[in-house]
Amino acid sequence: MENRFTLAEGSEVFEGNELIVKGALEAGVSLFTGYPGSPVAGVFTVLEQISDVLKEYGIKGIIANNENQAASMLHGAMSVPGVRAMAVFKSVGAYVALDGMAIVNYTIPEAGSAALCVAGDDPALSSTQVGADSRYTFFSAKIPVFEPATNQEIKDWIKLALDIAGRSQLLAGMIITTNQADGGGTVIVHPNVKPVISMHHPVMVDTSKIRVRQRVAVPPNSGELERDIIERRMPLFLEVIRESGLNRVEPGPDRRIGFVTSGNTYNYLRHALYELGTDGEFPVLKLGVTYPVDPEVVLAFAANADELFVVEEKRGFIESQVVEILRNARQEGRMESRDVWGKRFPDGLPGIPEAGALNPGILIKRIGNMLLARLT
Repeated sequence: MENRFTLAEGSEVFEGNELIVKGALEAGVSLFTGYPGSPVAGVFTVLEQISDVLKEYGIKGIIANNENQAASMLHGAMSVPGVRAMAVFKSVGAYVALDGMAIVNYTIPEAGSAALCVAGDDPALSSTQVGADSRYTFFSAKIPVFEPATNQEIKDWIKLALDIAGRSQLLAGMIITTNQADGGGTVIVHPNVKPVISMHHPVMVDTSKIRVRQRVAVPPNSGELERDIIERRMPLFLEVIRESGLNRVEPGPDRRIGFVTSGNTYNYLRHALYELGTDGEFPVLKLGVTYPVDPEVVLAFAANADELFVVEEKRGFIESQVVEILRNARQEGRMESRDVWGKRFPDGLPGIPEAGALNPGILIKRIGNMLLARLT
């Protein structure tokens, strides 16, 4: 077990929850906390199994009493320059953590520090009381949302999300679904990074030097911090995202239809298009960040597609942002109108279902019927 998690090169097999832990080790995390809940409860089993590695690196791995306490730990960690911290919990746990996460996101971290929250979503409700969608939970607190698609991305984007969070001074949110957490595969590994601030190298926080206006979210500071997110930090975040290449356009020769998707649903879509004999025929916009959706990448993509079809699990989270981006561009005279479909399909056909989880079979049927009606 430990040998796999300390590998510095080559490839190795990891389960989905193990990928989260290996990603944290490679990212130089000082604090790993959260609260166990399916589908990401296994993360904490892994932490226990590699406790010797955590001890060697000086990483504080601790299960919080609840999810909000875990978020509060992140807020405290962001008062120490150079600390990277992350919390993991399930989708309904993100509800519990929302107040704490909002405070982490509103306040401005100390130099070099960064925080990440990973939410385990269960679209099929296989082990969850209610159909939670953590995209909306993060959105309500203005927390950017990362949605990795592949096993390699799950691991590597832990570090990438923390890098971007540090540069933009925002809390990062990441979503892992049940099939991703319960799955796994072979990935290329990278060297682990021992944290500079750790249990071996602790620091004392001088409370007299805390930047109250930046670190304490109480009025009137709160209004200033909200404006800072909207006017400075979120635009900065989009600039960094454009540099990262997380949002990717896969070209296709038939511009009559363009697909927009993200996360594990991207894999389902590619599988469905392959089975339908149309793999590579239509352009696909794979969004690595689903909030905020980057207007520049959407407008560039829409300029080369007559209609857009948004393929996503649960509600039309991406769809609503794409519609708003295109509406604004049309009102400003920068683009002609484009039809956007998702939860509704043209010609009275059923669109992408909102209830339950998606799979390639569902998409083959829904998209296949749409292509037959639309293109023949």
